[in-house]
Amino acid sequence: MGKHVGGADFRVHAAGDRSNRQASDWLLAGEAGSIREDALNAVEKAANQLRLVDLPPFPGVAVKALQLVSKPESRLRDLHDLISMDQAFATEILRLANSPLYGIRSEITSTLQAVMLLGYERVKGLLLTLAVKTYIGQSLEAPILKACWSHSLASATIAEELAMTTAIDKDVAYTAALIHDIGRLALAMILPEGYNKLRQQGPLDPGSILQAERDLFGMDHCQAGGLLMTTWNLPLTFIEVASYHHEPRKSESLDLVGLVSLACQIADALGFSVVSISGKYEDIVRELPDDMRRVIPGRAAKFLRRIADKMNGIESVLELKSIRVHPDSPVTV
Repeated sequence: MGKHVGGADFRVHAAGDRSNRQASDWLLAGEAGSIREDALNAVEKAANQLRLVDLPPFPGVAVKALQLVSKPESRLRDLHDLISMDQAFATEILRLANSPLYGIRSEITSTLQAVMLLGYERVKGLLLTLAVKTYIGQSLEAPILKACWSHSLASATIAEELAMTTAIDKDVAYTAALIHDIGRLALAMILPEGYNKLRQQGPLDPGSILQAERDLFGMDHCQAGGLLMTTWNLPLTFIEVASYHHEPRKSESLDLVGLVSLACQIADALGFSVVSISGKYEDIVRELPDDMRRVIPGRAAKFLRRIADKMNGIESVLELKSIRVHPDSPVTV
């Protein structure tokens, strides 16, 4: 069994369920695909030294919504019942649902009506948006955490657009992309000074960023995110996205991990990066599938305006200050 900190067990397969055993494979597979016990021990040790589980708990209503696996005929009612248990979140959901963002002409007066009109996955996405905002809380004024928020929201907005050219549900894509970097957010909340040092380095590729995190924290943000989501007992789908969005599996068809990976890369290239990156927007777009290239502008500035407008609309409803791109971004609006 793994070590315990604050009652949580970081031996990711210790809970014994199928998703957590598979999650350990995702978290600890080496380049050759083998599971290394020494890697598991190193990540466990770093997690306990960082006191990862001593972070403020992620809002319970959001975790339960992500865990919710309902039958089609009952899932709308189940989500409504869950949200209704938290009056603060229910009120915020109604405020978001009645905003101009979603174009509902009639007034939405109940969470059940919101779920019915906006859809099950869309309301889960709204709930997660509120949850991430709440999780960061007053710390959102800190530049490093604001950068994490902007990157996550940009990735979610981009993933939603990319998904419309695939068989992947756009609202599922939004939710997965919104929380794909929860591990980076956790590391930045635990040691903001350390992560700020990383931000001061020159443009890096994703592999170099992960190695720099391992040098600083003993684990990278993908490992941290996978551990947190496993501790929260989230579905394997989200654990895979958090654990592997920088190294998606190669396959003939684009899966959710691959889609979120693309959204993350495009968000970075548009300037919504936490650490200055070396990738260029035009190079990424050039490699996109044909269907995506038909809907994603070839010019970065045009797409940046579109994404920034959507983000500012969401942040306006959430009563947050306007988003900002990375100061070293090569793209300007």
